[in-house]
Amino acid sequence: MQPTAPAPDAVWSRYGDKRHLVFVLIGVLVFAALTALGFNAFASGDFEDGAEKVIGGIITGFFAVGLSFCVLAVVMFPFRRHRLPGVAVDATGVWWYRDRGATPVPWPDIAGVGVGYLRAPTAAVVGGSSLGHRKDFALEVFLRAPDLPDGSALHAWSATEPPPIPALPADRLRFAIPTGSDRHDLHAAVARHAPRLWVGEYERQWTRLGMLGK
Repeated sequence: MQPTAPAPDAVWSRYGDKRHLVFVLIGVLVFAALTALGFNAFASGDFEDGAEKVIGGIITGFFAVGLSFCVLAVVMFPFRRHRLPGVAVDATGVWWYRDRGATPVPWPDIAGVGVGYLRAPTAAVVGGSSLGHRKDFALEVFLRAPDLPDGSALHAWSATEPPPIPALPADRLRFAIPTGSDRHDLHAAVARHAPRLWVGEYERQWTRLGMLGK
C-alpha cells in the first residue's frame, strides 16, 4: 500500500518553514531601522530644501513599504505555512506539496534528480564557463515517462529546457528552493535513498523571472 503522506523522517524544503522566517525577521529589523532613520532625518531637519525632502520622503516610503511586507509575512506565514508549496524526499520518492495536498513521485519513476541554478548573462566568461554569482537554486526531478496524465497536480511544477546530460529528458519537475542552503539537505536525502539518481548541480537557462520562471 502506497503511503499518502511523506514519512516522519522526510527531508523538507517548504516555503514558510520556521527556519525561513529567520530571514523575514532580519528583513523586519533592517527595514525598521532604515525607516526610523528616515523619519529621524525629517524630524531633525537634515533635509533642507524641497528636493531633498521629496527624495528623502520617497526613500523613507520605500523602506516603510518593505517593513510592511516583512511584518505581513511574519504574521501570515505561521497560518498559511501548510498551504504553501514544498517538496519532501523520503524512502518512497519525492513528494510535491501544495494546498495541503501531497503528490508522490516514486523512485522507480525517476530518471534523475539534480539542482539547477541561474547566472546572469552579463557575467564574465572564462574558458567557456560563466563566473557570475549562482542564484535561484531549484530542485529538478527528471521522470522516466515525462508525459504527465491530464489533470495531474504535477503539471504546476513542469518545466522544459535542454537537459544537463543527454541521457535525461528535456521535461522535468522543478521546485524553486526558498533558501540555497536547502539544496544540501535535499542532496543528502537523495544520496541516502537513491544515490545513483543524483545528477549534481548545473546551470539552467537564464530567465528574467529568475526562480519564478519556467
